[in-house]
Amino acid sequence: MTSNTARNDEENQELMQSVYAARILIVDDMALMRQMIGMCLSRGGYQNLLYAADGDEALEIVAKEAPDILVLDLNMPRVSGYEVCRELRADERFGGLPILVQSASETPEERVEVFAAGATDFVSKPINQPELLARVRMHLENRFLIHSLSDFRQRMQSELVMAREMQQSLLPDPATIGEVEKASQTKIESFYRASFELGGDLWGCWDLPDDRLGIFVLDIAGHGVGAALNTFRVHATMARFLRARVDPAKFLTELNAVLAPSFPLGQFATMFYAVVNHKTGHMVYSGAGAPRPMVISDRGVRLLDSTGVPVGIINKPDYINIEDKLEPDESLFCYSDVLIEAPQSSGEMLGEDGLIAWVEEQAQHPDRHRLITRLLRRFFDGQPSLLPDDLTAVAIHPDRGDT
Repeated sequence: MTSNTARNDEENQELMQSVYAARILIVDDMALMRQMIGMCLSRGGYQNLLYAADGDEALEIVAKEAPDILVLDLNMPRVSGYEVCRELRADERFGGLPILVQSASETPEERVEVFAAGATDFVSKPINQPELLARVRMHLENRFLIHSLSDFRQRMQSELVMAREMQQSLLPDPATIGEVEKASQTKIESFYRASFELGGDLWGCWDLPDDRLGIFVLDIAGHGVGAALNTFRVHATMARFLRARVDPAKFLTELNAVLAPSFPLGQFATMFYAVVNHKTGHMVYSGAGAPRPMVISDRGVRLLDSTGVPVGIINKPDYINIEDKLEPDESLFCYSDVLIEAPQSSGEMLGEDGLIAWVEEQAQHPDRHRLITRLLRRFFDGQPSLLPDDLTAVAIHPDRGDT
């Protein structure tokens, strides 16, 4: 017997134990009918039986005992079965309670009225034991399966919330960003949003010796739980290479050496990593297939070369360092590809050229420190609420002391 078969058998046994331990409330104004129904159910293995002689008593028992199913007579004095159905369905606590109504007359008109009142199903009257047992079992199985699925969903939702909080903790917190900004005399602007509960994007920054700061943006293939697990893996792996942080190509090479053997087939990470000297503007960077970062000033936009093999695909990708310089009035802008690949309201993608046009327009604004805020406001104006992938945008702005 396979482990899956054994697990299924165990789950079925647990389900049937719940079914036969269920509380069944039998409601009928005739004592003989209550006894007959109870005898049928007892012979079928059900022992947790409750009885009510009229609708009033039934409602009182439901409120106190919370039965798992009702077998309900329709025609009773004072409070009819129809009224019991309507009162129970008006209470959200009992919205999913199965109600089997018993009736000797099953005309189309009566069926419409019964289901409109909130009944779940019919059983014939006089009682047919095989039919009664089959319907009770079916509705109890459905009830407990739904409860099980609901409990599972709540547990999963709780675990996803916890995982999302853990993933958020991988991103630089305001205190860390503030320390890097102070040490590097820059302003760091960032935005992150997962497309689902969990995402595969990650960015980070750190203070480095000799007036330098490091900044990276990466995008794990895919999204959701699988991509999120890989972000944890990548983040933990990066912490092992503190000495390599001053050399972007070496950093990517060492990261790839660990991740390539461990990433499943088809999994990889695009990445851009730069080290910037905030006093001289000297910049060294290396790319691994990320969207091309932009260097922005009021003179326009120039693109950096972020081509390279994504991390985790091959064993020796041969990353290289590229040197550049950020002038005192220039900002560095990095982003994930959903920004240029997500369809706009017109149905067309913005594309790199479209994003450049937007950035050039925003670069003329006197407060460039809020460039990402303005860009994304325009971006989301033309977007549905749910993006097809995770979105990250990060910018390093020179701190001119004018904000």
